[in-house]
Amino acid sequence: MQHKAIILSLISLLAVACAEPTVPNGAIEQESTSQRIKTIDRLAEKMKRKVLNSKSEVSPEGTIYYVSADGDDNNDGLSPKTPIRTLDRMNSLELQPSDGVMFRRGDVWRGRIYTKKGVTYSAYGRGEKPRLYGSPYDAAKVGEWVETETENVYMFSEDLPDDVGTLVFNSGEQVARKITQRIQPDGSTTNLFTGEPFNSGLDLDTDLDFFHDYQGSHRLYLCSVEGNPKERFSSIELLTHGTVVQTTDNVHIDNLCVMYGGSHGIGGSTTEGLTVTNCVIGWIGGSILSPAPKTGGRPSRYGNGVEIYGGCGKYIVDNCYIYQIYDAGITNQNQENVSDASRSMHNVAFTNNLIEYCEMSIEYYLGAQYKPTEGYMRNIRYEGNILRMSGYGWGSQRGSSWGAHLKSWWMHYNQAYDFVIRNNIFDRSKSTLINVVADKAEWLPVMEGNTYVQYLDAEGGRIGQPWGDYPFNAEFPAAVEKALGEKDIQITYIRK
Repeated sequence: MQHKAIILSLISLLAVACAEPTVPNGAIEQESTSQRIKTIDRLAEKMKRKVLNSKSEVSPEGTIYYVSADGDDNNDGLSPKTPIRTLDRMNSLELQPSDGVMFRRGDVWRGRIYTKKGVTYSAYGRGEKPRLYGSPYDAAKVGEWVETETENVYMFSEDLPDDVGTLVFNSGEQVARKITQRIQPDGSTTNLFTGEPFNSGLDLDTDLDFFHDYQGSHRLYLCSVEGNPKERFSSIELLTHGTVVQTTDNVHIDNLCVMYGGSHGIGGSTTEGLTVTNCVIGWIGGSILSPAPKTGGRPSRYGNGVEIYGGCGKYIVDNCYIYQIYDAGITNQNQENVSDASRSMHNVAFTNNLIEYCEMSIEYYLGAQYKPTEGYMRNIRYEGNILRMSGYGWGSQRGSSWGAHLKSWWMHYNQAYDFVIRNNIFDRSKSTLINVVADKAEWLPVMEGNTYVQYLDAEGGRIGQPWGDYPFNAEFPAAVEKALGEKDIQITYIRK
């Protein structure tokens, strides 16, 4: 409720500002636009602090187990004084529905969590949220970076059989660019970005480009023009393939920091009951989903912050800070050609989240080619979120931008009922600000009270049924009202 009040207060402030001329013109309007952005900056920072400082208020009714970095796996884990230590031990616990697992604040674990049905996973103690890293180790401290015959190209000494999505240096100060190979019709391979011949990691020639031979030697190569990576950086995290927190039915993930996974941060397939609250999720994705076809083409990469792929019910993500995700911050999606009600998505709520620098902030879609009475979305709420800088994160290194703050795609049926998108802030996108379409106009969401911020004459939205592409200019508010029914939208134009 506090977030909702804050959002409504900001929208009220922006409404007053928008009583000025529609398109900023001159020093006075530019100053006003700057103040609006600063207001959003302050609100975003306030939301972030609230997430970072959130308390653990969950109360599992069953047995509670405690995990700390200096615990002992021979302990019973039944009190903070007798915690267990490793994720392997925790994953092996015979947990029952209504049990809880509490991780000690300030500690770090590397690996995966395989959740159990009906269990709550949260934090205890004081300090920063417990951190769960998909990265197997800090490559600035483990292993060696060996010089190769190619100048400035180093090979990492450790065996890495799981594909690496990217490398994050110094806790996010810099990020590597993954070079993948496009297979040509004649069987030769080229650099996906440059089109030049590319056969192995020894062909790297640009600073912080890397190549991972995960299907062959399991070796990773990195171009570093400023010397040995181990001396150049204080930390190097590897986003290895795999979901950091694998979910199942009726699981609650609370007050955890989930980072450095090459697939998804938190996710699973068809799930009945997933609640994610007060979490920080960052630097996720980029590993290869499917290799390039041998007949020719490019590999497919992926990775979302929180995902359910398939049918879902009671899917809640609230009061989370999600950033630097290769694909989508949060998503409910399915495109499989399956005609049964298990594909339905119902009681979904993404509320009061701050999502920044993801390729897509919220992605949703439900594929076509199923019976009209089966496979639908119902009671969907995206409300009170601040969604910022879509397409400006590291996911833009894919080479093409399809980002948006709302992404429904345009090839999907998206049959939906009681779908509301209300009181959100859509703050700038490198590509389209919003993409909201459906096969029938009555399946489009109800849009109310949202705030739109984008560069003047940039892409505003692919919206409606039939859908159209609309630039972000003086006509955009009328286009949104006609296509989506949202009246009196709050809008801020930014001159580049």
